[in-house]
Amino acid sequence: DIHGRLHSAQGPAVRYPDGWSHYAWKGIHLEPWHIEESETIDARAIDREFDPVLRRCMIEIMTPARYVASGGAKRIAVDKVGTLWRKEWRGFDVWMAVEVVNGTPEPDGTLKHYFLQVPPQMSTPTEAVAWTYGMPADRYAHLSHRT
Repeated sequence: DIHGRLHSAQGPAVRYPDGWSHYAWKGIHLEPWHIEESETIDARAIDREFDPVLRRCMIEIMTPARYVASGGAKRIAVDKVGTLWRKEWRGFDVWMAVEVVNGTPEPDGTLKHYFLQVPPQMSTPTEAVAWTYGMPADRYAHLSHRT
């Protein structure tokens, strides 16, 4: 990938002439089925995974939009900036993302939705988006122009 990590969404990240191959997602080792049978990744498969790093890879492969739509995460808060989603496993691992809508329409006129992973202590979408810009929520809320 752009950071120099082994990564491939279509097959092995590396394959040698002797047949040995290695599957990776943003530098994280995966089992071949995570990529070769990615359509089988669903919220239940993610819930069964013990490793929190692999769970996050699986959510990215599935896409956060599909994960949320399948009931994988719970809506925590909604405000004019977006929607905050949360999933907790085994009482200690939390995935949280803020869903935002791009203000600039696509060529076909639709507005694209984005999911930004944020720390689990966020309580509002405004706070979560402000965090992505490295600023407090009150400062972000008063910006006259947002991108």
